Amino acid sequence: MMSEESEILLEILRELLGEEKQHYASKGQMAFNCPVCDEDRNKGNLEINYFLHLYKCWSCGDINGTHGPLGKLFDKFGNKKQKKIYKLFQPEQDTPKKLRKPKLVLPESFSLFKESNPKYPVRAQAYNYLLSRGITDQMIEKYGIGFCDKGSHAGRIVVPSYDLEGTLNYYVARSWAPNSKAKYKNPEAEKDKIIFNERLINWNEDIYLVEGVFDAFFLPNSIPMLGKHMSSLLFENLYNNSKGSIIITLDGDAWKEAEKLYNELNGGSLYGKIKIVKLPKDKDVCDLRGQINDYFYKMKY
Repeated sequence: MMSEESEILLEILRELLGEEKQHYASKGQMAFNCPVCDEDRNKGNLEINYFLHLYKCWSCGDINGTHGPLGKLFDKFGNKKQKKIYKLFQPEQDTPKKLRKPKLVLPESFSLFKESNPKYPVRAQAYNYLLSRGITDQMIEKYGIGFCDKGSHAGRIVVPSYDLEGTLNYYVARSWAPNSKAKYKNPEAEKDKIIFNERLINWNEDIYLVEGVFDAFFLPNSIPMLGKHMSSLLFENLYNNSKGSIIITLDGDAWKEAEKLYNELNGGSLYGKIKIVKLPKDKDVCDLRGQINDYFYKMKY
């Protein structure tokens, strides 16, 4: 059942843009004819998400700037009454969420593998652990992987994450000791406020969604969600920026979460672009060294 706010938003959206061409109520997504480029072609290329207060035309959005916070649409095309009503429900910050840039530094004893002595015993232990997981020198170089030999993060592999401007915004610190009580020791920065290593993502190509950073090493153009659930920030970026397919590739023990993620994503402009992989229950992408082609699963509608 829709909230009163959603009902009012629907009413003024229809008043502004006419009847919708599609409506996915569970996702808050609607498709309308674009007021900028449609010209009576009746294509319904203007997509709106009234849960997120975002809109984009998939025909002219990148050319004419027909995308952004929903308030921008009302400011440009709405009358006084429509603008006034929308402002009653407008989020305090009517802009897409931006990545928070916490003041974060790598652990004090962090060393890059490429800058450390290969004969150093601690470095050798860390390197051998990576080799045992199938991690190559090329992966180590690409992701700027390092290790710590002392201090609070001693005995841990560290995989840093950088935003589009090259600023450190998170890292994963994984113990290489087989019996470690704390497998991970990550920073207190909010991981749902960042997209891990966004600087490496090509939004125009197919994107793989995986759980962990070690999984991401083995699949091209992949995003580690740092868990089994997708943040609202990642959803917004996939919804607004992704041009290719999105391939859900969670661990084998997370099939229910993978199905839920599929249903959340497979709507609106993303409909038909979502693929899903069903791995064996005791395996993840890293275990399989990225060999997942035999596990693509066709969802039933």
